[in-house]
Amino acid sequence: MDHPGSVCVIRSRHFDCNAMIIPYNTDAPIYYRPIVTVLMIVVNVLVFIHPGEVGQFRLATGDGLHPVQWLTNNFLHAGWGHLIGNMIFLWSFGLVVEGKLGPWKTLVVYLGIGTVYGATVQILMLSSEPTYCLGASAVVYGFMVMCLVWAPENEMEYFMLLYYRAIFFEVPIKIVVVFYIGLDLFFLFLKGGQLSTEFLHVTGAVWGGIVGVVMLKRGWVDCEHWDIFSVWAGRHEMTDAERAAADAKRPEAKKQRAERRQKNRDLLLEGIHRALQEGNPLPANVMYGKLKATFPKTILPESDLLLLIQLLLEQGLVDEAISGMTDYLTHYTRKASLVRLNMANILFERNQLRPARSVLEQIDPQTLDAAQRRYLNDLHQRIAKLVR
Repeated sequence: MDHPGSVCVIRSRHFDCNAMIIPYNTDAPIYYRPIVTVLMIVVNVLVFIHPGEVGQFRLATGDGLHPVQWLTNNFLHAGWGHLIGNMIFLWSFGLVVEGKLGPWKTLVVYLGIGTVYGATVQILMLSSEPTYCLGASAVVYGFMVMCLVWAPENEMEYFMLLYYRAIFFEVPIKIVVVFYIGLDLFFLFLKGGQLSTEFLHVTGAVWGGIVGVVMLKRGWVDCEHWDIFSVWAGRHEMTDAERAAADAKRPEAKKQRAERRQKNRDLLLEGIHRALQEGNPLPANVMYGKLKATFPKTILPESDLLLLIQLLLEQGLVDEAISGMTDYLTHYTRKASLVRLNMANILFERNQLRPARSVLEQIDPQTLDAAQRRYLNDLHQRIAKLVR
């Protein structure tokens, strides 16, 4: 048989010499950079170009159990078309999965789906004719179904090269996933459910669906009422007041809603703290904005807010940092003088001299160290020369 994986599907549907269709981006909310997604692509490519013998790491079927192969087969590919096709789709769906989970959870999910898929196939095919399987497509299909569960209404952005003409278009994730899964189920039915490319795709998809639903129901991922269950129930178009009214019609609804809000608040605070500890201010700032909008009475801990401001400044995200400084001055006083000094410096560099001077006048020099006081005086003098 052909080497299972996405090779047959992707070659025939996406790498025809006259038409090439490539998903490259999504409009789904992204809270984390795709660090692990890129890392897994690099690992797959490096394994493919490595000159060593990898036959013993393929997933053998009909030849007993080999636990190491449950993991290793997911990093092997049968050719350049097989590899490139899988990596393109890993990138597109990995954007959504890692964008919601962050790097460490994504790594666990990636390796977990691949390993459990390998175990499932090898166990189910113990009595089959000896052959082997390889490819990352089971993980890709797992990610694909997770995207269906978490973001069915969001869209995947496609690039199509048709007879040397570039066309860009968008397709809802639910349409993309239903198309691929439906096609595989159709061909799997025609083949009588035997071991095939489609069998492996569907196995990965099943495990991805299980993981996606469990993580959603346990609150490990926040889909902001745009998950498949909320969409089915029409909750994605409700206001908070409408959701509260709908919940009130059910017993214990008020208590359950309060518990969910508390859990979501705690998850946001935990996510912000974790992102900051990992040095990722962008997702931290996105989650902080959501925290302020959803829970306006909740204040970010002082240490986290200071670290957020620092990391934003280090990455040149000045407007976001000023917003954080304003929040800090609203709620805290311990480092207020230092925060004001930084804010005044930013305003000065932007030639907003009068606002900068106004901020400087609110600083108590006694709360600064010697170097900071010298800088404060220097900034005062420089502004005084420019503002008469």
